[in-house]
Amino acid sequence: MTYRPDEETGGLAAIFAHPDDESFACAGAMALAHDAGRTVRLLLLTRGEAGTEDGTPDLDLAETREEEMRCAAGKIGMAEVTVIDHPDGRLAEVTFSLLVDEIAAWLADRRPDAVITFGKHGVTNDPDHVVAGAATRWAIERLAESGLAPNAVYVVAPVFGPGTKRYDLSAEEGAATHRIDITPVAGRKLGALACHASQADAAAEVLELRAAIDREGAVYEGFARVRPPVPNPHPKFDTRLV
Repeated sequence: MTYRPDEETGGLAAIFAHPDDESFACAGAMALAHDAGRTVRLLLLTRGEAGTEDGTPDLDLAETREEEMRCAAGKIGMAEVTVIDHPDGRLAEVTFSLLVDEIAAWLADRRPDAVITFGKHGVTNDPDHVVAGAATRWAIERLAESGLAPNAVYVVAPVFGPGTKRYDLSAEEGAATHRIDITPVAGRKLGALACHASQADAAAEVLELRAAIDREGAVYEGFARVRPPVPNPHPKFDTRLV
């Protein structure tokens, strides 16, 4: 699936494994970038067919999740969504160099200014998340050799998430350099998450996000800039990605 109504380059791109990864990780930051006039794009490496209760692939579910992804893209304000049909739950079985080639080609064609992807532990240690993040960073290093790399690369650092969940984060995932106040677009993040109605964890995240807004009056997304790296300790959080 490719939904690409415009041909502009630049802006903000995100590269993840599954439909809904974007809504959990960075829907707010992407919506803010769109509202600032930046082109926002998403590349997914699977259709999400293994998002069943027991992880058994279901091609009908893949169709459903692509429709859900279109819904979420509309809420966020994406200019393009591209989905590559690699096997959900088995990205580690795909030849790694092929993934790197595909991601590098996608990035070289669009030339985003900044890219968001998963860090070393993929937030939840999901193997597909880990592979997606690793392949993206290899692709970016390859593009750097030709002078085509994005200006900045970020990994999801969910230390400012709305709930009480704790993950086995890598050092970079647990040390955010950017804390983005997404309160002005929280409704759109909620809407994007609600689009992924086939996924129970998306519904749970909606409840946690609403509770956080009611409790604290502000909600954030966290990211760590890994290219170029931000020296630690940094004196304050940067508040925009692009």
